[in-house]
Amino acid sequence: MRTILVHLPAYREPELIPTIQSALSNAAHPERIHFGICRQFCEEDRFDNIDEYRSDPRFKIHDMPYTEAKGLATARAIINDELLTDEDFVCQLDSHHRFTKDWDNTLIGWYDNLKDEGYNPIIGGYLPYYNPFNDPEDRVQEPWFSEAACFYPHNTIFIRPTAVREWKTLTKPYPARFLSGHFAFSSNQWARDVKHDRDIFFAGEELNLSVRSFTHGYDLFHPHEVVIWHATMREERAGKLVWDDQSKRGEDMWWKGNDSARARIRQLIGVEDNGIDLGEYGLGDKRSLRDYEKYAGIHFKKKSFQKYTKDNYFPPNPYPYKNEKEWEDSFMFSFYHLVNLERHEMPKDDYESILVAFDDENGEGIFSTSIEGERLNQFMKNSKPIHYEEMFLTDKKPARVVYWGASKKRGWTERVERQIP
Repeated sequence: MRTILVHLPAYREPELIPTIQSALSNAAHPERIHFGICRQFCEEDRFDNIDEYRSDPRFKIHDMPYTEAKGLATARAIINDELLTDEDFVCQLDSHHRFTKDWDNTLIGWYDNLKDEGYNPIIGGYLPYYNPFNDPEDRVQEPWFSEAACFYPHNTIFIRPTAVREWKTLTKPYPARFLSGHFAFSSNQWARDVKHDRDIFFAGEELNLSVRSFTHGYDLFHPHEVVIWHATMREERAGKLVWDDQSKRGEDMWWKGNDSARARIRQLIGVEDNGIDLGEYGLGDKRSLRDYEKYAGIHFKKKSFQKYTKDNYFPPNPYPYKNEKEWEDSFMFSFYHLVNLERHEMPKDDYESILVAFDDENGEGIFSTSIEGERLNQFMKNSKPIHYEEMFLTDKKPARVVYWGASKKRGWTERVERQIP
C-alpha cells in the first residue's frame, strides 16, 4: 500500500494533536499515514505534547526548543531532508488542519488521474477555513483559487485566496499559477527535487516554491473540491508566534530574515543580480523562467500582469502573439499603494464618503475608489486611522493620491494630496 508523509512544521501549536487525530480518524487507510513533525516547543505550553505517539513507527519527530527556531522554511527543510524516507507521497501542510472523510484516497486518486493524463502533478493551494472554536459549524465548504493580487514594492507577489470560477461545474483538479505553503500534495520525488531554501525565513515561500517547482517540470493544480481545511485566524496563538517570541527576546530575525529572503527571490526571478549563488535552491532545468511567465501571465521585471491573469482565468494564459514584443506589450503595471489617512487630516464628523483618487503627472485620473461603511464609521467615531492596501492594474504610473471628503451638507470638503515617489 502506498504511503503518505504528512508534513507538519509545528511552532508552539495548540492544534497539533487535533490535526493528527483528524488526519488519522478520517483516513480510509490510517496505516499508510505517516507523520514528519518538526515540533518547535516551549515546555510550559504542554498542549503540543505528543509523547503518546513516539512509540508509533508511523511518527518521525524532530524536537526543537522554540528559542532555536530559524523560520518556517528551516522547519520544512528538516522534515523533507531528515524525516522523509521511503513514503510514496508528501502532503505538505502547516499544523492546524481538519480532513474530509477518505482524504487519502481522494488525493491519491486525483494524483493518479493527472499522471494518466500525462502530467507531473502537484495538487495544492490555499485551503478553505475552519474555526477551531466552532468546528465543524464554521467550515467553509467551497474550494479556493490562489490569485495574484499585486506586486509588492520589494518585487514579490501578494498571493491571496479568492473564489473559484464556476467551481460547481468542475469535475477534477484544475490548473494553478501558484502553490500554497500550507497545502501541497505530490510525490516523494518533488520533495527531493525542490528543496526548501532555509534562507527564506517566511515571506516569499510560496512564490519561490511555485516558480522552482514549475521550472523543475512539475505541473501545478488546485483541488476542485474541499479535501482539507486550514485555520487562518489564530487567536489561541496570539503572542506565541515565532516573530512574537523573537521580538520579546530582542531579536530581529523577522525583518532581517524577510529582507534577505526577498533578495534571494529577486535573484531567483531575474529582476536583480545580488551576487547570490542559489545553488540547489535555484531554478530547475526542465522549463525556463520565461516559460513560467508565459504560462502564468506574469512579467517579473516589469512588475506586471496580463488582464487574463488578474481576471482569475485558469492558466495557461492564451498566447496569440506574433512575436515577443507583442507579448511584452500585453502587460499592465501592477500598482500597489499603502493608503494611510490620519483623523486630524479629516477632522469632521459628517463625511458620507472619502474619495481616494490616483492621478498621473498631468493630473489626469487613473483610478479611484471610496472609503465608506464600517471603515469610515470607525474613522469618525473612534478616530481609528484608515490604513489598508490599494492595488490595481494601470498602463500609466500614478504620480499622486488625493483624499477628498464628501458631506451631504458641505459637499466636497477637506482635501489631502500626496505625491507618490
